[in-house]
Order: sequence, then C-alpha cells, then structure tokens
Amino acid sequence: MLKYATKEYSILSDKFSEFSNEEQFPPRINTNDNSVPEVFKNYEYPVTSWPILINKEMTEELKKLSQRLPRLLYKIPSLYFNNDIKKIADFYFEGNEILAEFGMMCHDKNIQVGCRLDLTYTEDGFKILEANMGSSLGGWQIHSLESVIRRNHPELRDEEKSCNYKTRNTLKIYMEYLIEQIRKQVEKEKSTLNLFIDMRDIEDSEREKNLSFFDSFYREELKKQGLGGQAYSANINSLELVDGELYFENVVIHGVIILALDVEITPAIFRAFIMDKIYFPDHVGLRMLGDKRNLAILRELAQSGKLSPGDSELMLRHIPWTSPVQNKATIFKGAEYNLPQLLKGNKSRFVIKAARGYQGKDVFIGKFTNDKEWEEILETALKTGAFIAQEFSDSVEFKAPNQQNEWTPHKLIWGAFGFGDFYGGVWVRMSEVKTDVGVINSATGAVEAIVFEILS
Repeated sequence: MLKYATKEYSILSDKFSEFSNEEQFPPRINTNDNSVPEVFKNYEYPVTSWPILINKEMTEELKKLSQRLPRLLYKIPSLYFNNDIKKIADFYFEGNEILAEFGMMCHDKNIQVGCRLDLTYTEDGFKILEANMGSSLGGWQIHSLESVIRRNHPELRDEEKSCNYKTRNTLKIYMEYLIEQIRKQVEKEKSTLNLFIDMRDIEDSEREKNLSFFDSFYREELKKQGLGGQAYSANINSLELVDGELYFENVVIHGVIILALDVEITPAIFRAFIMDKIYFPDHVGLRMLGDKRNLAILRELAQSGKLSPGDSELMLRHIPWTSPVQNKATIFKGAEYNLPQLLKGNKSRFVIKAARGYQGKDVFIGKFTNDKEWEEILETALKTGAFIAQEFSDSVEFKAPNQQNEWTPHKLIWGAFGFGDFYGGVWVRMSEVKTDVGVINSATGAVEAIVFEILS
C-alpha cells in the first residue's frame, strides 16, 4: 500500500482509502495493451495509471460552464460590436472587411460548434483560461484507455462497486451530437448521411487507421438512429460542388469537419455550406468564436449589464480578469491603472498569451520569466495587438502519483467538452509541482489522466 500524506486536495477526492496499489502496477499506462484500440498504440503522451475522481458538484459546474459559455460567445458580434463589419474586421480579421463579411455570413447561420474549455481549479473554484472552438479539439482520446485504468483498481473493476464511478465517452457523445447537427442542417428525410474528415495534420501512415476508428464510431451512431452512411477522408480539394451538392468522387457529402488549424476553406465547401447542403462547423466565422480576447469581452458585457443576471454572475465568477494587451487604462481589483504599467510592475500576478495560440504556444507566465523577458514579451504584445493579459489563476495542489509512484503535489488543467446541449465530459493534464514551469500542456510534457464522476 502506498503511503499517503493527507491533504485537503487529492486526485482521488475523498476516496483514497478505498483505492490501493497492492498489485504495484506501473505509474504510467502501457498503451500497447491488448485492450487499447490499434490507433492509440504508442500514444504519444504519458497517461497516469490512476483516475481523477470528481464529485457531483464539480461535474455540474463543468457541465454548466461548457454548455453556457459557447452560447454567450455567439452573442458577442451583436452585443459588443453591434454587427458593425468594420469593427469586427479590425478586431478579428486584421482589417479585412471582405473576410469579416464572409465570417458574419457564416456566423449568422447560427450553427453549433464544439467547444473545449481549459480551466484550472483554484482556491476560489474553477477559472476558465480559454475556450477552444471547432473540430480540432484534443483530449477525447483518453477514454480509449478506460479499460486499462479500470483493470488496475478493484474499485473500478468490481461489478458492484464500479457502477459508482462513471466516465464519459467523449467521442461517442460527439458522434451523437455531430449527426444531430448534420440532420438539422440538411434535409431531415435523408436516410444516408456521409461525413468528410480533413485529416491533413495526421501522418500519412496513420491516416487510414484514424479514419477507420472514426468511421466505426460514426457508423455505429448512424445505425442506432436507423441511418446509413460513412466517413471519408482525402485531400480537401477533391470535394466538388456539382448540381448544388457537395461530392467526394461519386458520393454526396452532408458534413465536413477539419481536424487541423488555420486551414484555407475551398470555394466548393463554402458555397455548399451557404446553401445549407452541409454541416460545416469550421467555417470562416470560427476565427471570431475562438479568439481568446473573447473572455475579456464576456467579462465586459457582464459588468455592463448586457448579459442576464445569471450569465453575468457566472462569467464574473469563473473568468479571471482578462484584457487585450493595449496601452490603455484598466480597472484591476477595483483600482484604475495604466495597463502596461500594471503588467510591468506586477508580472508574477499575470499571464500574457497569443489571442489565437494553441497547445501552450506563446503563453508567458510572469511568475516563470525574468524581468527582461517579460518586458520584451509585453513590448511584442503591445506592437502586435494580438495578445491578452490574464490574471494568473494558480491551480491548487492535488496529491497524485509521480513517475516513481510517490504521492506528491501536482497542478492540474481541466479540459471540459461542450457540444451544444451535450456535455462531453472532462479530461486532465497535470504536472508535478517540483518540476512546474508554468504551462501545463500535453505537448509540453504534462501527464494526462482520465476523469471518473463519483455518482454517490
């Protein structure tokens, strides 16, 4: 049995005494296990053999945030910019009014787009660090390792006890949501729904396995709904608009998703989407929805009374102080400051990050940079106008096993999935406090973990 120093926070919540390591399994999962799908053999990120356990209260809070915040993002063009194309172009599209027109044309179709909130759990509860929008959301893969984790722990594999611990299959939930959205967008009487997936960021040698994996989930959900169809993947330029329908070879396509970032959208896809022939969540307007400066806008809308009282309270409680980096006056903790001077003189209290960054890139935490680096970062941010400053929301320290299976303090980042009315669950990245470098991201060395909800 592992020795454990009791502390207020543990990844096992209040259930540590019910879990043990008598079998002395390795601290990290072997993803070559027979129960792991072929596509995830040799998974590139380390995954802890222990689960994260959360109570009903945390589950409900994550669910509410991941469903409510995306809906509020859709309101920003009208509530904040009054649908003014020039203002929208200047803010999101580097002044390109034609792109802004296209973006708003897509936005006004009001289709749902998948979201993953990245949050940290502080002494004051969950704080939203960013909202990632679109189809290229990572983290859903972790559920494929559920069987390995359950096998390690008697509490999770025992038939009677295991029903008290639930984990959500994010990909399965997403497929149900995806098919619902395709049916909303195209003619509902269609009995066949074909999906095209742009996988350009996936290596050629792995693409076929990934497509087969996605296709199996997609077909399974179609079958449950009494529908036919399948998923296809190829060069996105192979899609053609013929007689008002989008075709891949001789197959009509009803939905297109892009598992890559900053992809140029082809005219055929754009036209098919505008004509309501396809569900296409990764449209031009996604550039607006996914901008990290939106968190600052939501706080401003909440403070000015432009959101409902309930939404205002939710946003102000869960979004930390956030502002675009500009040479302007700002209010922080009830006092007025010049923003650059505030950031320069209090770097340990703030983070500066790119408005459209991803995978922990271009994220600078004042606490972990020296004065010269921080001044250079601030200068760059002021020149480009494409950065935000955010109050540093430090994770509480959760006891978790390290590489040596010793229980030590860790900091966690939570990724909660919202697909319209569907809550897709949450997954965790964590980093040992003694090796903390600020940014906790799978691509920068964090350990991933599966989350189980305690049902009673």
